[in-house]
Amino acid sequence: MSEFFVRPMVAELQMINKDCQEWSFNIFPGVSLSDISTAMLENAKANAAFKAAKLAGADIILGATFYVINNEKTKGLDVTVRGYPAKYVKFHNYGEGQMGSDDSKWIDPLQNGARIRAISVDNKQNKAVGNETRNK
Repeated sequence: MSEFFVRPMVAELQMINKDCQEWSFNIFPGVSLSDISTAMLENAKANAAFKAAKLAGADIILGATFYVINNEKTKGLDVTVRGYPAKYVKFHNYGEGQMGSDDSKWIDPLQNGARIRAISVDNKQNKAVGNETRNK
């Protein structure tokens, strides 16, 4: 039997600008809307967020929101990203940073929520498998 333990790493961020910023990009130029899949839409948003962070000199865009429209002239998608550019400034092991035990105040609820969602998904899948077995 094998076991493993995961020790979370906490990343501290510093906002570069306290004002919300906005960037716009044309993604997939020349590609008609009918040829753009849902996966391509998600890739377009990720691509725009990456470009926005790079232009801002940031590592990440905090609170990123996206506005996506079809560009009828050049085709493709016009993606507008709004958010707060930030850089990673420190990393520490869970419970060992300046915040120390304060890490648990905000990490534990996140972990508990993820655990509850995972149990809920497992229960739904088990019920679906149980129903399929009974219907055969």
